[in-house]
Amino acid sequence: MPGPTLLPFEHFWFVTVTSYTAILAGAVLWIGFGLMGFVARRFEQAYQLVTHWPFYFIAPAGVFAYLLLQAMASLQHENMGPVEQWIGYALLVWSAGLCWWGCYRFWRVLTYLSRRHD
Repeated sequence: MPGPTLLPFEHFWFVTVTSYTAILAGAVLWIGFGLMGFVARRFEQAYQLVTHWPFYFIAPAGVFAYLLLQAMASLQHENMGPVEQWIGYALLVWSAGLCWWGCYRFWRVLTYLSRRHD
């Protein structure tokens, strides 16, 4: 039994606006991790400590893949299907784990430098 259909203004707010907001938020997140990767790389060059900066460029690939799936569905004026959702969310979880690991490793370098400096 199909669910209730949305009125045009409801479809605009609940589907179109939220899809474009998700795409924009993911792009900002991806750019933010890229900038953090440049900062971590500079720290590695300056202090000769391993910061694992490539994590910041590799890990957000899952976010980028999710953005592509979401954008393709939005351009077709549809929501993502169940298979696309599982793939997209699995990539987001994978990406979040790698981003967390990269942040944790860089945080350890920063705490080491702050303790060494004191």
